[in-house]
Amino acid sequence: MTPRKPTLHDVAAGAGVSVAAASFALRGKTGVSPDTRDRVLGVARDLGYSVNIPARSLRTARSGAVGLSLPAGTTHLPYYTDFAFGVVDAADRRGLSVILLPHRDAADTSAPSAFVDGYVIVDASVEDPGIRALLDSDRPVVSGEHVLGGAGRTEGSVATDHRAALTRLLAHLADRGAARIAAILPPDGTSWSRELAETYAEWTRAHGREDLSRRVSFVPTADEIGRAVAELLALPEVDALVIAPSGSAAATLEAAVRAGRRVGDDLLVAACVDEPAHSLLSPPVTSIDLAARELGSACLELLVEVWDADETLETVRLAEPRLVVRASTAGPLPRA
Repeated sequence: MTPRKPTLHDVAAGAGVSVAAASFALRGKTGVSPDTRDRVLGVARDLGYSVNIPARSLRTARSGAVGLSLPAGTTHLPYYTDFAFGVVDAADRRGLSVILLPHRDAADTSAPSAFVDGYVIVDASVEDPGIRALLDSDRPVVSGEHVLGGAGRTEGSVATDHRAALTRLLAHLADRGAARIAAILPPDGTSWSRELAETYAEWTRAHGREDLSRRVSFVPTADEIGRAVAELLALPEVDALVIAPSGSAAATLEAAVRAGRRVGDDLLVAACVDEPAHSLLSPPVTSIDLAARELGSACLELLVEVWDADETLETVRLAEPRLVVRASTAGPLPRA
């Protein structure tokens, strides 16, 4: 196996400085002390790091294209298609094109061959070899949500305050009379899934309630959702369900009906990701509007700022989600 070439991130880590400081030192720019410059150059020499000339010239000889990476298996989900169209909208305003990057075999750790000026990623983790290849490419990367395990390895992020959003949703269910709130959560692997799991556990503990969560796949099948719902509704007195994975609300309602429950009457159901179909379901489903299209646009705009700033911004901007209340939680629940 060909050994991985050292990257700018490796040089920065070895010198104990930020990626921006390492980049400045290697390019001979002002903003770093002589000692820092000498340390960075020494680490680069020891590692055998060589400056990526095509990457360095991006700001003066750009291709006019941006690479977009979506999580595997999500291109049919409304949240990710909205995010992608947000990236495309903003790119079009800037006279840029967007290339949707393919997913590769796990053994292939090379960066995509498409010549682009930078990358936009979303719900990413360094456990994904494709994401690691993008982060190691020496081309700027901006992420929608934090990259799990990748602190300091992107040039910027636009994140959603999922903790505040889920806390607001759980409080809404409690106000409607729910006493035993169960949750169907995605697996660990993204910052989004981790924030949801931690927030649910913290909220239930703080309110003296039992943790009734179950984990399913990041992109679960209808059968998988059906089994999780059936298992939770078999527990005593569960009166509310929070469903996290995108595209799962319809399967949740169907499974609740099979279990003999009346959604919006003796069972409240809410989703962590709003979708256009949620207003058309019977009953319409309360959801958290994550404004995916706006998030995608903000990521592209931040990437352009990175180019214009000629440095690593390491910026995090929080997007504010909105709770959309519909009939599935309009309640209150009837009490004996």
